[in-house]
Amino acid sequence: MRNLIFVGQLNDQGHAILFVGGTWKVTKGARVLACGKKISTLYMTSCPRDTIAVADASIDTSLWHCRLGHMSEKEMKMLLSKGKLPELKSIDFDMCESCILGKQKRVSFLKTGRTSKAKKLELVHTDLWGPSPVASLRGSRYYITFIDDSSKKVWVYFLKNKSDVFEIFKKWKAMVETETGLKVKCLRSDNGGEYIDGGFSEYCAAQGIRMENTILGTPQQNGVTQHMNITLNECARSMRLHVGLPKTFWVDVVSIATYLIN
Repeated sequence: MRNLIFVGQLNDQGHAILFVGGTWKVTKGARVLACGKKISTLYMTSCPRDTIAVADASIDTSLWHCRLGHMSEKEMKMLLSKGKLPELKSIDFDMCESCILGKQKRVSFLKTGRTSKAKKLELVHTDLWGPSPVASLRGSRYYITFIDDSSKKVWVYFLKNKSDVFEIFKKWKAMVETETGLKVKCLRSDNGGEYIDGGFSEYCAAQGIRMENTILGTPQQNGVTQHMNITLNECARSMRLHVGLPKTFWVDVVSIATYLIN
């Protein structure tokens, strides 16, 4: 609305607003940007065509950056090029402190050439993340991901104990096979005991699911899920830090990050 001036936004941008003796003015430093008189209960500008615009491209971009789970500048430019952000004319935002705090990492995984599977559920990547140093409001300390190699769709389930992995997998398998009418053919995971013990491997063999296990101590071989865990955690941390939520809400922000990624 171009005929209204929001004092709070002007103040956030470093402007000074003075209301005195039935008059008002907006200044920044020694410069007077606008002035006017009080008419009835409203303060009007001296000229009805005067406008003040303190919202710029960087502010609008930063707002969408937050809405999209602190998405990177490169990915936002991709969305803009596809017409998915019609409210923006360009991508231009300043350094995001929440991203710096939430996306710190040790080292990057080496990139190796690989070809995605053509058919859905032909190959599914899975990994168990945790334990979280802080339990969620419902007591969860882990989450497990299932990623379809073809579509890159990710499913996330939250667990209280590692021993729940087998039951969660059977629940996910029944759901996804019913929805797609397809069968899970291959499951790739690390060599964690949760994927080997408790009848997990025997169940997969009985269901005709081939299991691919990585070598112990080499998470790079399970790179798809490792990268997804990093993306989920970075996105979730950045959102949580930005709004100041306590760590007990980590399940909620990971759920939102999963939705945004999909």
